[in-house]
Amino acid sequence: MPFEAEMEVGEKVGIEEYVDRITEEMHQRVEHQRCVFKQVLAGGASPADRQAYCPLVDCERLSRLRTAVQETIEVLDETRSSFKSKRLEVMRKKLIDILAGV
Repeated sequence: MPFEAEMEVGEKVGIEEYVDRITEEMHQRVEHQRCVFKQVLAGGASPADRQAYCPLVDCERLSRLRTAVQETIEVLDETRSSFKSKRLEVMRKKLIDILAGV
């Protein structure tokens, strides 16, 4: 029996279309969050409050780790209403604190 998902009332789609639709929705949400972050950074903290850039510390590995932590925070934030877990909320806040201190 092929996989079918019900997207809207009475509308059934195959697995490929289902994956395409939810992936597109995830991309839209991530893009929205990116725009929000850019707006906050553009009008946010004063130069004295911003963390100084250090080229000796900003290696490719650290950059990838920072990106992975940021993506994890975004996913935890987006799924907050789906998974009402206090432990996930605590972990999300810890990751935000870690990312802020890196």
